[in-house]
Amino acid sequence: MNSMKVMAKRKAKAQQVKGKGQAKAKAKAKAKAKAAGKAKNRTGVNAQKSTSSTGVSKAASECTIANAFMKSAACSALAGVRLEHGGPFGASIVRGGVVIACAHNMVLHCKDPSRHAEMNAIQQACQAIGSHDLSDCDLYTTCEPCPMCWGAVQWSRLGRVHIGVDRHTAAKYGFDDKVFYDEVSEKSGFYGLRRCGYMPDTTRSHEKSSGRVTKNMVEVYDGFLMEEVKKLFTNPQVNKTLRRRFGSRDGEALLDAHKEVFVREEGAEEAGSSGKQLQLATAGGAKRKQNQHKQHEEFMRLAIQVAERGARQGQSKEREPFGAVIVRNGQVIAEAHNSVLESRDATATAEVNAIRAATLKLRTHSLDGCDIYCTSHPDLMSLGAILWARISRCFCGVTQQVAAQCGFEEGIAHFKDLLEGRRCTEVIEGIAKVDCEAVFKEWSDRNGVIY
Repeated sequence: MNSMKVMAKRKAKAQQVKGKGQAKAKAKAKAKAKAAGKAKNRTGVNAQKSTSSTGVSKAASECTIANAFMKSAACSALAGVRLEHGGPFGASIVRGGVVIACAHNMVLHCKDPSRHAEMNAIQQACQAIGSHDLSDCDLYTTCEPCPMCWGAVQWSRLGRVHIGVDRHTAAKYGFDDKVFYDEVSEKSGFYGLRRCGYMPDTTRSHEKSSGRVTKNMVEVYDGFLMEEVKKLFTNPQVNKTLRRRFGSRDGEALLDAHKEVFVREEGAEEAGSSGKQLQLATAGGAKRKQNQHKQHEEFMRLAIQVAERGARQGQSKEREPFGAVIVRNGQVIAEAHNSVLESRDATATAEVNAIRAATLKLRTHSLDGCDIYCTSHPDLMSLGAILWARISRCFCGVTQQVAAQCGFEEGIAHFKDLLEGRRCTEVIEGIAKVDCEAVFKEWSDRNGVIY
């Protein structure tokens, strides 16, 4: 009996010990699970922090890289100022993280009004890669491009543009950029422009003035030998673009889309057909007017011949209808056709080529007093070059509307993008602003020349 009681007591004790062990094991397992959960949460938080940190780090890295490339442009601009090559502007073009072109303004050094930093950099980049297409490149420019340079950006199809300071900074130091924007926007409907409200030219004297003056902008007229120029544009044997773009049913629909573009403002007349805007008639009578009009037609006929020559020689490929002639005091100074594809240079339109040839011959960046004859209204880049060259009058055969109907609607597209504020190119502003404006300040302290 005593033996049975002892056995029962031992069994109860064993069960009690076993129960405590199970409870302890259960508690241990629970604690372990809780610890694992905490560890998992910590891992998740750390991973989230890491991801967030990586995003911030990536953005900061991109900003640092952009600043570095912009500083390369600013350094080139600073060198140009100290060498007295031109205005306080610089530009770099980057492809795949490598600078393929770096240039500064060289207007005064080259005596060429088209030699802006962006124009130089685009030309160099095109030559470096052997193509006029820079769509896989980025542009870093110390100042917001002027209309001429925006046109060059669009012609070269640059993928992205990084800007330092804006046009208002350029205007503060006396440059025409903002004025050109304002005037192109205000008067674009009938293409008659005036330049006003900026600091006077200081190329003759290094004494700067705070006064503000009015200077003539270019007057643009069209309608000279219009029917002959139209034949040039509508001849599929010459204008291969017309045949390629509009030679199908889809092309006919595309042609209809350009019938109402670039409509002339009410009251603006075709100078070539009516002669009213030119005001060629004087007290001397109609004979002088007739002789002057005949002379204009002779120069326009030469522009047509230049365009045809480019087509025959295969130098302009599908851009044959464009030719330009520059005249001063009745004498031909330069003539040129489009050579974008032949030269692999996105800036080489007929008008820009003619301006470069004329300034080289006359050894001056100012073509004030000269006239230019173009087979069509200049595109945005070419008009900008004409403005910077101070050319007095531009006589054209056909309008941009006719050019668009013949397959060259890019000219209108460039104007519309500028005037309507639509950027077909991605734009990032405010990169290394302090470094970029510092170049303006040094240029001003050195009594830089406004051209």
